[in-house]
Amino acid sequence: MEDLITNSPVSWQPTLSLGEFLHLLMQALVVHGVRPCVLRNYEGFPTENLGGDIDFLIRPSELPEAIRAVQSIENTQIVGDTEHPHVTSLFLAGISVSPGRDFLQVDFYSNLGLRGLPYLSVDEVLQAAITRRAGDLNFDVPCQAHEGIISLFTSLIVSGRVKEKYFPKVQRAFASGRLEVIVALSPQFGSRTSARLVDSVIDGDRRTIMDCVGPLRRSLGLRCFLRRPFQSIAAVARFYRMEFAARYLPRNLETVCIIGREGSGKTSLIQSLIPILQWSANTVEKRDVNPPAIAGRALQQIAEGAGYRDGSHSGWFASIAKVVRLQLTIWLSQIIREMNLLLRLCEGCYQDLLIDPQGYGYNGPMWFAQLIGKLLPQHDLWILLEAPVEAMQTSHQQPESGKILRQLEAYRAFVKTRRKYVILDSSQPADRVVGGAYAAIIDALAQRTARRLRSFL
Repeated sequence: MEDLITNSPVSWQPTLSLGEFLHLLMQALVVHGVRPCVLRNYEGFPTENLGGDIDFLIRPSELPEAIRAVQSIENTQIVGDTEHPHVTSLFLAGISVSPGRDFLQVDFYSNLGLRGLPYLSVDEVLQAAITRRAGDLNFDVPCQAHEGIISLFTSLIVSGRVKEKYFPKVQRAFASGRLEVIVALSPQFGSRTSARLVDSVIDGDRRTIMDCVGPLRRSLGLRCFLRRPFQSIAAVARFYRMEFAARYLPRNLETVCIIGREGSGKTSLIQSLIPILQWSANTVEKRDVNPPAIAGRALQQIAEGAGYRDGSHSGWFASIAKVVRLQLTIWLSQIIREMNLLLRLCEGCYQDLLIDPQGYGYNGPMWFAQLIGKLLPQHDLWILLEAPVEAMQTSHQQPESGKILRQLEAYRAFVKTRRKYVILDSSQPADRVVGGAYAAIIDALAQRTARRLRSFL
């Protein structure tokens, strides 16, 4: 048996340092006609990223070229993307950001507003931007007044809170350019409300700052709808349409299902993968689906329940309800989840019941189990852990070789019907198994993201 068998090529990606990546990214953006303007957290460039991601401000029309610029960088892969009305996020693999972290999130902001209504003009911010040099990097940053407003409003007007990380810098920006900040805010909020907010920030009066949130939001909405009613209505409608898609459509959910016989090392593999996959998506979580045992008991009651044998259908309907509830639980886990990109590693799946029904105590009708399986959401990548028969036998437990072989053949036959799968030899050293699974996941995520971005561009 080979160490790695897959229906698509899997390869390791070389790693770039943060400085190398930033140099290549700035060059690529310029080549593609995008003026790189970094919103904040650039003070540590090129060797250190002070934020969890890198935020660029671009014009909406420049987004396709910005994505192409990122795609043109060698030795990196885009393994995820999310699109919101104001920002498009790309998750990149192959960049050594810090020890143990080889992923970086790059955000392209194309709107500075609340629910689609702008509080600052992107064009005005870009026109007033100033050039900054860090090492061999040249890039633009917003002027001090604009950067202070953006750093404050990103959390204040949107979520109604002050982000303490940025507050000292916002205070300095407002204090040194008080009049400039008021002038920038007045078109959307009025001079009186703007002056009150600016002064309360300078004084560090958080209570007054929070009291300004309501008037700021009302003023922004009223002025936008009075000046541009049709454009504002369209912008708000677009905002909620895209937020609904980000929250509830499966586009932003990546699922990897790891299956195999009991004792194949599924749990330990997931425990090893989660730390090294952090930052590959907005959220990385383990989901122990494990419905076969539940479904097995429920379906066995269907076939063997006393209510069914004595002519009463109460046992039958109760069991059906359990299976339906199981299906709803799995579907709801797809819908009710963290916003933005989610990578979910599943240990086991409902299909285990179809592969090894006796192992899960199921003696009922297979047609019903197969029907339920077809109605459940499918995974993006399947990883099968298997080992030679002799590796599964111990001195205390020596199951029949024929039974193990039949189970292995059943698992392999099932996984080969999936669109994307990988088969790993779990008897190999743990680091090789983890490495093979990691490479397969990165490759699968990169291919899926490339298809999505192709249609987007």
